[in-house]
Amino acid sequence: MKITRSRISNSSIILLSWLIALSVPAEIYKWVDDEGNVHYGEKTPNTITEDGVETIKFSDNVDTQSANDALKKKSKSLNKRNEKRKKEKADATTKKEQLAKNKVLCEKAKKNLANYQFPKVSFTEDDGTVRALPEEERQLGIKKSEKIVKEVCNY
Repeated sequence: MKITRSRISNSSIILLSWLIALSVPAEIYKWVDDEGNVHYGEKTPNTITEDGVETIKFSDNVDTQSANDALKKKSKSLNKRNEKRKKEKADATTKKEQLAKNKVLCEKAKKNLANYQFPKVSFTEDDGTVRALPEEERQLGIKKSEKIVKEVCNY
C-alpha cells in the first residue's frame, strides 16, 4: 500500500500539534555539569552540581483555537494541492494514451492515402478478399485519409 505525501504531511502536522499540546504543561530543567556543559531536560539530573538546577517556566497560554484553525487551513491547502497533482497526472496519462492512438491512426491513414494514390486501386477487405475500387470510392478514400492525416498526424 502506497502512502502518499499528503497523508504523510497531514499526519505529521497533526502529530506535531498533539505533541506541542501535550508538552505544554511539562517543566523543563536547565543545569550545568561539572565540565561546564549546559543541559536541558524534562527530568532533573541524578547528581546535582554546585550551581544547582534551574526550572524554566514558560507560558502555557496556547491559543488552541487559532492553532486548530491554522491546522485546518494548512490541511485544506495540502488536500487541494494533492487533488491538483492527481488531476495533472491523470491528464498527462490521458494525453499520452491519446498521442499513442493518434500515432497508430496516422500511420494507418498515411498508408491508406498512399494506396489510394494509384488509379487502379485494389482494396483488401477485412475478410481477406481483394476488390478493385471505383473512381468515386477512391476519391472519397483520398479525402477521408487526407482529413485523418491532417487531424491526427500533428503529434
